[in-house]
Amino acid sequence: MAEDRGGKSAPNQGCRGSGLSGLSGMPGTADGHDVLTIQDAMGRVRFIRAFPGQTLSQMLFLEGLWPTRPFCSGLGKCGLCLVFVADASDAGAASPRDHAGGTPTPDEMAALSPEELEQGGRLACRCPAVGGMTVRLPFAFPSSVAEERAIPLSRPATGSLSLAVDLGTTGLDWLVRDDGGVLAQGRELNPQLAAGSEVMSRLGFALMAEANARMLRDVVVRRLHDLVMSMPTAVDRICVAGNTVMTALLLDWPLQNLAVAPYRRSHPGGFWTTLPFQACSTGEQSRSCASNCAGIDGGRIGSGRTYIPPQPAPFIGGDVSAGLAAIQFGHAGQPVYPFLLADLGTNGEFILALGPEHYLAASVPMGPALEGIGMSCGSAALPGVWVDVAVTPLGLRPRSLPMLERDAPHTLSQPPDRQRISGTGYLALLAGLLRLGVLKRSGGFADGQSPLARNIGANVADVHGERRLVLGADVFLTGRDVEEVLKVKAAFNLAMSRLLAEAGLTPGGIRAFYLAGALGEHVDLSALEELGFVPPGSRERMRPVGNTALAGAALLVASSQARNWIEEMAPRITTLPIGQEPDFFAHYTQRLVFRHV
Repeated sequence: MAEDRGGKSAPNQGCRGSGLSGLSGMPGTADGHDVLTIQDAMGRVRFIRAFPGQTLSQMLFLEGLWPTRPFCSGLGKCGLCLVFVADASDAGAASPRDHAGGTPTPDEMAALSPEELEQGGRLACRCPAVGGMTVRLPFAFPSSVAEERAIPLSRPATGSLSLAVDLGTTGLDWLVRDDGGVLAQGRELNPQLAAGSEVMSRLGFALMAEANARMLRDVVVRRLHDLVMSMPTAVDRICVAGNTVMTALLLDWPLQNLAVAPYRRSHPGGFWTTLPFQACSTGEQSRSCASNCAGIDGGRIGSGRTYIPPQPAPFIGGDVSAGLAAIQFGHAGQPVYPFLLADLGTNGEFILALGPEHYLAASVPMGPALEGIGMSCGSAALPGVWVDVAVTPLGLRPRSLPMLERDAPHTLSQPPDRQRISGTGYLALLAGLLRLGVLKRSGGFADGQSPLARNIGANVADVHGERRLVLGADVFLTGRDVEEVLKVKAAFNLAMSRLLAEAGLTPGGIRAFYLAGALGEHVDLSALEELGFVPPGSRERMRPVGNTALAGAALLVASSQARNWIEEMAPRITTLPIGQEPDFFAHYTQRLVFRHV
């Protein structure tokens, strides 16, 4: 139990045993230097033990005190992890900026305002957790008890239910169905986000300590359990389609082989298992299960099982195999070969299908830019966020994602507190600036020639030593943002080129480009051509197919035919180790230009 001053004693939401209790009001251990005092916006206080090597953001996440938000994974760029730090020596400090944890870093100086710095503002991802600190949070502690909300169904359920889950690095998408079809679905942020916004940073956090990996597993298991408990009747089957890292964390598989080259997958997947709360209901309760699942209503959970789709390669996971099944058994009829399936997130996964039994695959790190994470004004595609930007005679016109009434009751992600841009919004914005001549193919800002271009280009200025294009009162584009999108484009371009070269095909030989995930839902297809992701003339063959991982998970949980097919196909997929090839960097840097190479 972590002591909560100013309110009731609240259970520790993070690692069991990492908090403190019975401190008698003294912010420290015997020597008074190993404990931090954490105060929230409501004035409530908790005392937390500091462990060597942890940043404030890691410590707050492990203690369950950190909100689920798409941070920039420790890059020190987004400024969303602002906290205010002090210690006992501050009373005699020359300036409140001389706080515990050292002098603010250059990243903190750039991300935070002078007023915030003067008040002790620090980026939690950059500031070490040092005993004796007092940390003030600009938000309230999360609720200590998960709110169990009944999810409204589109119609009365018939019989038992199944739950399909796309467990992405950034998002957690789900849908519930019975024999008659879909009853409800939702989209929210992965609760692990505060521990890292892309797979390698999350792996690094998990490998720091066994308790870290356990926490990452527990927060997802707890959320899946809450979803099941919100159903009016038993959920007998679940399918979780996740990349190899998310799957390994969920099932407590070894992680080291995914963290260092030569990379190896933990398990080939393609099997049924039980998650902790399902084990409880079948009488297989373990000690850890008892602590996590106390009070479960086994009647609603049923004697369920969970299907884990095949994991074809170290970074070609169950989300990709589920997506391939969705293409194979989709309502649009049999696919026409050859086709390319691109599922783009923090990692880019590509399947080049040459025939019904011949598949090539590749995976390249994309970074979190396409998720809107790590960008100066970036965000995941939430209601109110710019998902498209059009060029009009009057200037740039953004389009924001609306809140759909059917999603509101069971979507936990809330609109951002200020204007933000999603990954697809950035793609559309940069493509428009290229067409205007305000952006160079090399990525630098330009003046432009037309009156409209000059009018927009007049808003480019140097701020904190970097070039910015001001787009509104609180939204702007920086040179670093452009570089991040260039990196994504180069990785995409290289993966596609290598797959085609391996197959002996030209881009014109591809019959269809299937774009999966958020990119396929919201992107302006012409932007992908303009920025050089795909060759000119590809637009007519591009097919946005939405969330194929979720569609495939729903198919696999219900269809033995689909499961048998993907389990037979997965071992036949040949994966190209692009990132480990000796000439990778040379080919990658050659493509750091907004032109197809």
